[in-house]
Amino acid sequence: MADKQLYDISKPKYDLSTYGGRLSYFYSTTSPLTLLASSAQLDRAVKDVAYYDGQIKAAGKQGYFVDAATKEVYDNAKQLVNSSIHPDTGKPVTLPFRMSAFVPTNLLICAGMLMPNPSLPAVIFWQWANQTLNVAVNHANANKSIEMTPTELGTAYVAATATSVLLAVGLTRVVPRLPLAAGTKALLGRLVPFVAVASAGVVNISCIRWKEMRDGVDVYQLEKKDDEEEKKDLGLSAKAGQMAVMQSAASRVLTNMPTLIIPPVVMTLLERRGVFSGPRGKTAASLTQLTLIGLCLGLFLPPAIAYFPQRASTTGPKLEQRFHDVPGKIYFNKGL
Repeated sequence: MADKQLYDISKPKYDLSTYGGRLSYFYSTTSPLTLLASSAQLDRAVKDVAYYDGQIKAAGKQGYFVDAATKEVYDNAKQLVNSSIHPDTGKPVTLPFRMSAFVPTNLLICAGMLMPNPSLPAVIFWQWANQTLNVAVNHANANKSIEMTPTELGTAYVAATATSVLLAVGLTRVVPRLPLAAGTKALLGRLVPFVAVASAGVVNISCIRWKEMRDGVDVYQLEKKDDEEEKKDLGLSAKAGQMAVMQSAASRVLTNMPTLIIPPVVMTLLERRGVFSGPRGKTAASLTQLTLIGLCLGLFLPPAIAYFPQRASTTGPKLEQRFHDVPGKIYFNKGL
């Protein structure tokens, strides 16, 4: 009887130093299927990962080899932990605010935004709902080395939502008044909600994570000890905090770009061909646009957030004066 094939689970499944590795990792961890796991299943996954990571550490350089069934248990547990547990706190991220919930929660918001002939109060409400969701997601997935007090969080929430809603509503109301051809105005009208969301998203994340930019985030180096990497804490860096927030904001813009471009252009082409000219044309158009948005969000979210490593790195000279003489790479958690 042939020996069972064994697998070394001490080797990372994904190479997070490469874009391709991060892309595969985020397609795994942003899967909405992970939202179906119960609290008991998540607790079991946390315990499984802790147990096997302990075995891997004890095995050292020789590796830790397991059969296919055990490897599957470990891989599934890692996927659930990585999608649900915050790396700084070790605690579960509230379910609707996990990145794996990004597509379903945003589809609900988009369905509201796409209602035909919305009144100004309806536009304001859905933009407020969208920016409130963004605040919650940004706060839940932020670097947690700097905590905000309830007062600071409340102030940031009001600033983020008020500024974002004013920006979004302003853009939505300006375009119809522009002296442009009907076809051009129609295309711009389709683009505006997404441009507004992308612009407001940058304002939102900057407001809700301002404390990271002002007070800094934890920075550290990795040192080899007994073939294990250990963190050497270097303190707080405001410049690293600014990098973390700007990279996260750029990821949000990259996430919105396909949704900004593809659905409006496709919908305009379909309308020009008379696809939605029937008696149920408006309903068909809304469902088609919502489907296109869902596909864009699902397909392009991982490539956007994979662009920058979550464990970001820089060098001493790019940070404050006190870090200039620190040799080698300095790391910090970018957040999502």
